[in-house]
Amino acid sequence: MVSLLFMFVLLFGKIFFTLNRRSKIKNGVMMMDYIKQLKNIQKGKVDPVYFVHGTQAFIIEEVIHEILSSTLSKEEQEMNVQRFRLADTPLQFIIEEAETLPFFSSKKIVIVQDFYLATSQKAESAIEHQIESLEPYLKQPLSETTLIIVAPYEKLDERKKVTKQLKTHATVVRAAELSEQETIAWIREQADLLGIDVPDPVKKRLVELAGTNLLQLRSELTKCQLYTGVGGEVTMEAVEQLVAKTLEQSVFDLIDRAMKGKTAAAVTLYKEMVRRKEEPLMILAMLTRQLRIYLHVMELKQRSYSEKQMAGILKLHPYVVKLAGKQVSGYEEKRLKASIMAAADTDYAIKTGKQEKEFAVELFIIKLGTLSISQGA
Repeated sequence: MVSLLFMFVLLFGKIFFTLNRRSKIKNGVMMMDYIKQLKNIQKGKVDPVYFVHGTQAFIIEEVIHEILSSTLSKEEQEMNVQRFRLADTPLQFIIEEAETLPFFSSKKIVIVQDFYLATSQKAESAIEHQIESLEPYLKQPLSETTLIIVAPYEKLDERKKVTKQLKTHATVVRAAELSEQETIAWIREQADLLGIDVPDPVKKRLVELAGTNLLQLRSELTKCQLYTGVGGEVTMEAVEQLVAKTLEQSVFDLIDRAMKGKTAAAVTLYKEMVRRKEEPLMILAMLTRQLRIYLHVMELKQRSYSEKQMAGILKLHPYVVKLAGKQVSGYEEKRLKASIMAAADTDYAIKTGKQEKEFAVELFIIKLGTLSISQGA
């Protein structure tokens, strides 16, 4: 009996360890898949067909760039790289091109942009595509051709036969939004390539300021490299000085200042945004959206939803939900509701011509500060 109990405990522990390990691995699957594919391509291991899908433009462009540079010289690229938009060209014509031998080269590359056939989106044009022409090619692609099919969309239609075929026969690269942890790991990779040292707290601040868009982050890291030089360390002060805040981050900071009763600082930030040519009505819309996110996150937290569940329900990036969750702990529900009502009143005053937009948004920000003071922030 004791031995049976011992075996049960041992087996349960092994299962728990395995599941726990798998859950940890799962968090890095997307990042590792992307990095792994890049490293394979850089080693010359280029597959005949790639299916790249997702909204991260940087990943899409980097994968295409690496395939091009690993496969063809610049001179060869001029004659042997064909780019097509699915809305402009029948799929069967693209397949015919992929089946055509390269011109004075051992390899050619065919790139298909905006492959909406793998999504639930309606056709972008009246062109009739013979979708059935793709399957035979996927099963037996021309060895001299690398076909890159790009679907820059957030979601695929998994029910479609063409989606299943691509996932079965092509090398799939997900260009989806990275999580906060994946983004920080990506920053580490890019910092190594640029030859700069970015400490972990600085990486996190970089994400806070520039967001999780990889194109923007790469631009900011390049800026940091020019500032510190190769081999230099990027300090927190350098990031604060060099990195341009996204509109979302500026709005986040503005609300934080106003809701803490730091009205003068909030108004100063607003005027800086206007000087940067940010549209006051857009700022008001972003402020209102952020306040609504806070209210939704507060309500969902009260129901004990996890950050992942909240991100799915609200259709937001998990990092946005995480930041909102930290902020709402210091707010009261009635303050958020009063602030949203004040934003609606401001919007109405502007659109009915009762107040000039720049001045009206400034008054709203002042009112946010007044609400926080009157309700005991």
